[in-house]
Amino acid sequence: MTVYGALVLIHVIAAVVGLGPTFIFPIIGKFAKTKEQLKWSNELMEKIEKPVKIGSIALLVTGLIMGVINPNLFKEGWYITSIILYIVAQVLVIGVAAKQTKESVQILENATGNAIPTEVVEINKKADKALATASAIAIIMIFLMSVKPF
Repeated sequence: MTVYGALVLIHVIAAVVGLGPTFIFPIIGKFAKTKEQLKWSNELMEKIEKPVKIGSIALLVTGLIMGVINPNLFKEGWYITSIILYIVAQVLVIGVAAKQTKESVQILENATGNAIPTEVVEINKKADKALATASAIAIIMIFLMSVKPF
């Protein structure tokens, strides 16, 4: 296996680890019917967050290294578009969904009773929309990197 081939392999694994959870996070939260269940699902997602961050960083780094090794990639529309889409997805996941989740956790900590506060439900809907958009972006990126249409 060449160095470039190894980078591609690491890049694909990093994509699965770094972007894959955006598909499942909203589903995990939807199973929660009580405040305690939602707190548990938030704790689970928090524990998954570290490997996701590592995978996301590895995804970007390996992608850029491949571009350095093969500078012609920086002239390819699919490559440039993928980098832009990656940045947009990260803004949605880190800048929107993660902040919404932290706000939701804060409200849950202060809430009394075992019902999920309406405010938390609304905040989680916003986070889910951001994650759904990031998931759609991931699919587009996979398509671009596989098909290389332009």
